[in-house]
Amino acid sequence: MSKKWDYLTFREEMKDPDPDKPHQALFDLNQELEKGVVLDEGVQKHVFQDVVKQALESSHSDVQGAAVKCIPALVKKVKETFIADGIERLSEKLTATKKEHRDIATISLKYIVDNAPSTYKECMHTLAFRLVKLMRASTDEIKLDIMDVTTDLLRRFGGILTLEHEQLQSVLISALGSSNQSVRKRAINCLAVLSVHTSDALFQGVITGEVIAGIERASGDSLRKCIQLCSTISRTAGQRVGAFLAQIMPLLLANITEESLGKIEDDGERNEVRENILHAFESLIVRCPQQVTPFLEEIVGVCKEGMSYDPYYDYDDGEDEEMEEFDDEEDDYQDMLEAEADDDDDVSWKVRKASAKCLSALITSRSDCLDYVYKAICSKEAKELDTKAESPSDRKCLPERFKEREESVRLDIFKVFADLLKATQISTADKSQAHTSGMSGSYSASFHMKVESRPEVRNLLEVKDFIVDSIIKASRDKSMKIKTTCFMLLKSLSCVLKGELEGSIRKFLKVIKDTLSAKDTTSALKTEVLQFLLLIIASCSSGSPEAQQVVPELLPLVLTCVTDRYYKITSEALRVCGELAPVVVRAPDAQQRSVQLFDAVFDRLSTPDVDQEVKDCTIATMGHILRHAGSQAHSKQYLSSDMVTKSFKQYLALLSSDYSRVPVLKALTLTKSVDMETDTLNKFITEISTFLRKASRPLRQASLHCLKTLVERKNNVKPDLLKQILVELTPLLTDVDLHLSHLAIDLCDAVLKSSRDMAPVVESHVLGKFIELLKSPLLQGSALESLENVFVTFWPLCTMGYHPLLQKVISAAENTGDNRQVLSSIAAVTARITSLASEDQQAKTIEQYISYIGDKNSKTCSMGIACLGEIGKYVNISSNQRALGAIKMQFEHSEEDVKTLASISLGKITVGSPENLLPQLLGSIDTDEKSRYLLFRALKEALARSNALNDFDPIKNKHNTILKACLAYAGSPDEGIRNIVSECLGKLASLEPDVVPRGMHETAVTSGTVCDTTATIITAMKYAVSEAGFRYEKLEEDMEFFLSYITKPEGIDKETNLANVKIRRAAVQLLTSAVHSKPDVVRLNLQKYMKDLLSQCVVDSELVRSVNLGPFMHKVDDGLELRKSAFECIDILLDGSFSGDSLLDYLNDYMTVASTLVMGMQANQGQDIQVLCFIMFSKLCRISRAQVAVLSLLESALGETSLTKVVSTNVARYIKENTVQQDKDKIADLLIAMLKTIHALQKVPSSDENIALDKFLTQVVPTIPEDIRERASARD
Repeated sequence: MSKKWDYLTFREEMKDPDPDKPHQALFDLNQELEKGVVLDEGVQKHVFQDVVKQALESSHSDVQGAAVKCIPALVKKVKETFIADGIERLSEKLTATKKEHRDIATISLKYIVDNAPSTYKECMHTLAFRLVKLMRASTDEIKLDIMDVTTDLLRRFGGILTLEHEQLQSVLISALGSSNQSVRKRAINCLAVLSVHTSDALFQGVITGEVIAGIERASGDSLRKCIQLCSTISRTAGQRVGAFLAQIMPLLLANITEESLGKIEDDGERNEVRENILHAFESLIVRCPQQVTPFLEEIVGVCKEGMSYDPYYDYDDGEDEEMEEFDDEEDDYQDMLEAEADDDDDVSWKVRKASAKCLSALITSRSDCLDYVYKAICSKEAKELDTKAESPSDRKCLPERFKEREESVRLDIFKVFADLLKATQISTADKSQAHTSGMSGSYSASFHMKVESRPEVRNLLEVKDFIVDSIIKASRDKSMKIKTTCFMLLKSLSCVLKGELEGSIRKFLKVIKDTLSAKDTTSALKTEVLQFLLLIIASCSSGSPEAQQVVPELLPLVLTCVTDRYYKITSEALRVCGELAPVVVRAPDAQQRSVQLFDAVFDRLSTPDVDQEVKDCTIATMGHILRHAGSQAHSKQYLSSDMVTKSFKQYLALLSSDYSRVPVLKALTLTKSVDMETDTLNKFITEISTFLRKASRPLRQASLHCLKTLVERKNNVKPDLLKQILVELTPLLTDVDLHLSHLAIDLCDAVLKSSRDMAPVVESHVLGKFIELLKSPLLQGSALESLENVFVTFWPLCTMGYHPLLQKVISAAENTGDNRQVLSSIAAVTARITSLASEDQQAKTIEQYISYIGDKNSKTCSMGIACLGEIGKYVNISSNQRALGAIKMQFEHSEEDVKTLASISLGKITVGSPENLLPQLLGSIDTDEKSRYLLFRALKEALARSNALNDFDPIKNKHNTILKACLAYAGSPDEGIRNIVSECLGKLASLEPDVVPRGMHETAVTSGTVCDTTATIITAMKYAVSEAGFRYEKLEEDMEFFLSYITKPEGIDKETNLANVKIRRAAVQLLTSAVHSKPDVVRLNLQKYMKDLLSQCVVDSELVRSVNLGPFMHKVDDGLELRKSAFECIDILLDGSFSGDSLLDYLNDYMTVASTLVMGMQANQGQDIQVLCFIMFSKLCRISRAQVAVLSLLESALGETSLTKVVSTNVARYIKENTVQQDKDKIADLLIAMLKTIHALQKVPSSDENIALDKFLTQVVPTIPEDIRERASARD
């Protein structure tokens, strides 16, 4: 016990007649409980009784309040039996005469329910029993409090109160018949919460007996009650309502018609019915996506009518004149918005709000209905329908509703349009900009997105001017929130329509000008305006006449914002200035405007102690200004030499600050074409070269980029400075960071090209590091390519001569083991050096490598083979039969690695002299059966090294001969040859995409559906599609043909079905490759492809056979690999939902995908597929649009025949004594994957209300061994 709190003292103070004493005692108790004090078991009962007694019997409200505040903390520290006693006393007070006593009892019981440990089940059963009993015998006023407690109780403990469900449902249904409207509403809410947990029979009783039957037969208040009950249940237990939707939806649609609503006399009651039905629609769209699909078009029609339902207000149309004619004195549109309805009881806004929310739910969850939604509310057809309306109030097109008079409703309507825009686009990172944006300093770098719009965008394009006008009108509202939202909409619109708004810049200018110049404009609004302006300018080309014409009016506004005191506004304004720079130099009065722009930004640049974000933006913006206005590279230099010089001097001063260095270095990289004084250049190099010693990687990276730019200038850099650069970059030449090594090597190359005198410095300081780098097995890619290039530059300048340099490079292979990557790197460098040598030197070198090949040491032999292959790319050695013979001799080598290396080298040599060697290679393929695989491997290497862009490439020009040779062996009985032939065909197709795929297509047609040739050709298309540059006019047509093989041919026998599996699997893998590499190729026909793909996920009983192994029969599933490939394709599709290339969003059929994954979790699919399906189901849980489908399938996924059975079967095997460890590990992996899926499900919104998941967590998961559960939690 804590020394600060003593029970005896507490007891005495509680009895003290002075109210201050018990009040202080209760306060101290609460403080101690919150600190974690532990009450002895002997005093728990007395403390709890004393607190409850003070709460119920004290005559002082302060003491009562203090006692009630103690209950939440106290209930966690007291045993269940003592709480049960307190519940009895508090329940009695629920029927007290005084309302104050009832309120205290209600609050106290709610505190107990909310804070009691989940294990305290008995006291909750007691409370439920008492509440049912009291509800039956109480007055309406008392029932309200009782049902309030009951609602909280059911929300937290409804799943365990199964014994009381029937009684609770019965008493709540009785309460629905009360004449008191408040009691009815409270009963509806309570019954809706109960419906989450009741059995199927009880739930069916409520739906059929109260909802469906009630709506069918009732009228007046009873009808409204039934509709409200349906709406509320749909929001709490929407998934369960799906089974009855075919009966409910026609009733709801019938009751929201004008004819049905006309029978209700009171306007408020009519609006309430409309609102409740619309809320029900919203919930059912989200929670029952499959069942509600047949009614979606009617729902859209109802929402469209409801969104324009405003019977008490007449919208004026006097504001449809030209935008330029508006002014502040006669803004009729604003007057219309400020008008209020005369009727204070008008709640029609609730109907419009509910309609907007329902449409938003439909758009965000069902993008497959996007085309219909567009046509209904935002299209040319919808606009033309509005022109026939008798008055502006009857116009229902979405942009027309931007004039809504109620602000909250208006914001919801804006959200509908925002959701529509978001659903219309799929944004992915533009990989072509990913590596450049960091050094370019472009402000539009954050907008360098590959935005692919759905076909529905055509509807937007048809009415874009109308939409823009409507948003601009709405932005004249006095509300800052409305104005801000309007510019957010314009930002989204410009992202979707890309450069299509370029012609509307003049329209935007006035509203931008008015907004930025208004005194009451908030900082948030100004920021939105500037961000929109940045987007618009970035989407326009620098030569856009529209953009150039607005510069005289726009530039002063932006420059004013540059001087703003709020840093976010200044930063955004500077970003706009950066994008304006290329436009300003082409605009009228370019000289004057450029100087204005420079002066404003330079003032900021030279101002000390500004915000870091502002400083960074200023530095980068000045870089853009110097690049465009300070250089003659863009037709004329608009800034004087003095301006340019003082900017560079300011940059030089900023390099002294740690925080400004990287932005300055990036800005200097932009100014490569700007003239710089030699003295200034030398100072920059002196300062920046020291940064290569710093620990900051971004700083070193930016420094290397910048130094290369500076060295490549025409100025004469001092030799001492160039030497300093070489000395400073030397420590960076390691394999610890190959990207930095690549940049350092490039800088060294630039130094050598700048000054030949630096060759001795490189030879003495840097060459050794190059040799060390060659020894690294990690060296590859851009770093290796840079190293090859620097040796090409260095070799003619070095003093040591050809052979010593060559031997120094070859010596890198010493003490490196038999690492193939090291040999490959050395061979690549030696080949580049040899290619520049004289013919005599080349001949001697080739003879040296031939002698290496004959060495018994496999490492030396491999070195000779690799070097000859690399040299063969640059030097024609086709006449050297000794070299060719030596390589072909290695086809008989005992080591497979040497054979493979020999075939690769032969392919490289073929690239160097294709006219002579290619016919020999193709001839050998026909005659040398033993070495055929290796010869095809050489052909593949030759094809891979050919240039698809060179029309005169000899290998490319012999495509017909190569195609014929490959197709001749596409049906070879040797699977290895078929595989290598498919790779050769894939490479050949990427070289001649207009010819080779057509030949493959024709061959596949003649080969049929059971031939190995067809499977080989489809696999070849898989390799071709994965090539980055593979594109041709009929690609989509050919893909449709090859992917048609996914479908199982009809009417085939069992033997033919087995033979066809290879072709189907190849077609599935082709689809996987297309989805990963070229999603746009399959997007239009994705629905058909998905249907065929999902059909391959089902276990085909014809492909399952039994094999007699003597003591037992073993089942062999010949379709397992096909199904695994199909599920892997789905996995790639799901990954696209996270990377941005979401084809499933286009299809928007997550329900079918989720159903397939549930099927894949079954035991008959195989453990590998089960684990994969668990992983994919976890991914589905993280995709917002798929969460509805996930929740709706939980009952079938977690049922007795599904995951429950999987768990019980595998747990039994796991704990079995004679189970081998390998099988135990596999079972553990399966159960861990399943538990991680369950953890992901628990994070899905509303999953805590799902009965199936709750049952699985409480009854099934505890049966899994504890060690597996701990491992799953640790990994999660």
